[in-house]
Amino acid sequence: MRYFLIFLFVPLFAFDYFTIKKADEFFQKKEYLKAAKEYLKIDSQKALLDAANSYYKAGDYKKAIEIYSKINDKKLQFDKLYNMANAYAKLGMFQKAIELYKKTLKIKKDKDAQYNLKLLEKLLKKKPPKQKQKQKNNKQKNNKNKNNKENKKQNNNQNKKNQNKNEQNQKNNKKQNKNKNSNANKNNKQKEKQQKNNQNQNKNQKKQSKNNEKKEQNKKFAVNQKISKFKNENKKPNQKTLSVKESNTTDIRMKFYEKALKNLQFNSLLIPLRSQE
Repeated sequence: MRYFLIFLFVPLFAFDYFTIKKADEFFQKKEYLKAAKEYLKIDSQKALLDAANSYYKAGDYKKAIEIYSKINDKKLQFDKLYNMANAYAKLGMFQKAIELYKKTLKIKKDKDAQYNLKLLEKLLKKKPPKQKQKQKNNKQKNNKNKNNKENKKQNNNQNKKNQNKNEQNQKNNKKQNKNKNSNANKNNKQKEKQQKNNQNQNKNQKKQSKNNEKKEQNKKFAVNQKISKFKNENKKPNQKTLSVKESNTTDIRMKFYEKALKNLQFNSLLIPLRSQE
């Protein structure tokens, strides 16, 4: 088990050793940003302090303050607070730097910290208007930034509302157009149906009128036939009467001739032929 633990810790220790050595070399060569990146690879509070000091040396005071604030080791609090105060002083934030110098002096009395504290207090007393003006300017900038952000948010919200309204209006217009088109189609269909119905009615009326004409013609024809039959029927009896009369007259004559022949005692073969009148 002991050998197993040794095999685990030896590679880690070797990695940290070579990384620290590489970072120290970059720091000595004044390649502070490269040194800071190497220090950040090591998982220790001391490496964080070295990384922050490297960013401080590189002039990136904001990044240095960010890394200083991550250090929690009590043994490193003095160095942390002192270097953070120096970084704030470099950024011109004297009031914040003064507060941190006071905290460092509570941990340990240091000549450099006392000197820097007095120097910043003198600077604030001698040039309060400029400092106040800077603070005012910073506040105004911050307020402007806030206002700009709020205005952007408001503009974005307004634009979204307008977009939503436009989309809603477009949808409503589409619906209205659809309804109009559907109503127009319905009206057109109704008109077409009405026209078809009218055409059918006209056709039916024409057919009806033709049928009525045919019926009237048939009626007239039937009436004419009846009239002609009636006339023919009225003519035929006259002919019969005439023929009867003629037959009666001929019979009378025959009887007369027969009597005359009997009286004269002639043969009937000698009777003359009937004369056609």
